[in-house]
Amino acid sequence: MKKSVKAALALATALTWTGPICAAITVNDDPVLYWNDVVVKTFGGSPLTQSRAVAMLNTAMYDAVNRTYNGAGNYYNQGVIAPGGDVRAAASMAAHNVMVAIDPSHALAYDAALTSSLALVNAGAAKDNGTATGAAYAAAMLAARQNDGSTAIVPYTPGTLPGQWRPTPPAQAPAAAPQWAKVTPFLMASGDQFRAAPPPTLTSAEYTAAYNEVKAIGAINSVTRTADQTASALFWDTSNGLTWIRIGVDIIADDGLSTLENARVMAKLSTAIADSFISVWDTKYTYNFWRPVTAIREGDTDGNADTEADASWSPLFGTPAHPSYASAHSIQSAAAAAVLLDLVADQAFCNTIGPDTRCFTGIAQAAQDAADSRLWGGIHWRFDNEAGLAAGGEIGRWTLAQNAFNAVPEPASWALMIVGFCLIGTTLRRARVQVAYA
Repeated sequence: MKKSVKAALALATALTWTGPICAAITVNDDPVLYWNDVVVKTFGGSPLTQSRAVAMLNTAMYDAVNRTYNGAGNYYNQGVIAPGGDVRAAASMAAHNVMVAIDPSHALAYDAALTSSLALVNAGAAKDNGTATGAAYAAAMLAARQNDGSTAIVPYTPGTLPGQWRPTPPAQAPAAAPQWAKVTPFLMASGDQFRAAPPPTLTSAEYTAAYNEVKAIGAINSVTRTADQTASALFWDTSNGLTWIRIGVDIIADDGLSTLENARVMAKLSTAIADSFISVWDTKYTYNFWRPVTAIREGDTDGNADTEADASWSPLFGTPAHPSYASAHSIQSAAAAAVLLDLVADQAFCNTIGPDTRCFTGIAQAAQDAADSRLWGGIHWRFDNEAGLAAGGEIGRWTLAQNAFNAVPEPASWALMIVGFCLIGTTLRRARVQVAYA
């Protein structure tokens, strides 16, 4: 069923969509976009390790690129001594060194990307200084994250009482990465800064409504789920920690931004996503709330007379091995959407994951679709998604408010700002005159 639905969706997309598809990024394009494209296509791992890696990649590239411009902006990694130099050389060396250290199994791919990128830079002092700058910021980034808790061993004992998470069928896998709740954030003050309020109690009207909703629409044999909802659930189920990086690259690829501007957008985007995973893992392992498949099969144990059990109930696809509340898809999508909607122009776009493509009217609609897909797939409650969207929006706005990636404007931008200030002043003077004579 999954393959046929996706094939039908791909065919419909090819026949009817007139908006932008994924950008074709090559080594000749902006180096920040190029290296993000390389990593999206190369790096494996879990969504958690992906989000951490791409945040490290983009923070190192931002600092290196910033140094090659006027060098006077705000840096994520403070106190690094670097000579500046060529911007492509700096960005490429920073990206390469971070990724080879994080993902040595793909070192040959990153080596090849570096060789191709540096081949576009003329030999000389600018190239040498650029590579030295990139290497310096990569080293600083790697040192900063060396003891961030991402590889810590944290014991976890599943619950047995109603409402408590326990391994889910069919894999019955142990709890995934409980240590991630304590990973050092990139920009958040702490992992619990945006912890969601507790989920509804098992006897509440909200829980009852959510139970009956997911039981009907999320079942593998649901008669209420539409074909498009099924397609959405199956599409987003294959997304990961790099999906919104792919979306970000595709959206800004044709905006004509400078390398410094691209570096800023991608640094804000990637750190918001990485922090959203840390935040949602804190929420998940604070409340340890059970998944729909457990709750529905054990509905006669929850003390709620309005939740009828179904011992054979199964969701559309397999349930991830971590607590349900809140939704990771929802929080990362909302965080990414908040950043992108503030920094780049909204637009209709298509997103491709593997062989599958789905199209959206805009960034916010894609984020909502990603959240809803988890309910339609039967692996999350509605309140999981709502809590994730709310927290993700807060994280995105927090990220935007931080100065870590706010560079001093480029010389050309200063000229435009001065003209803008003059126009604003003229407008204000005219406004005062109009008020005075009103």
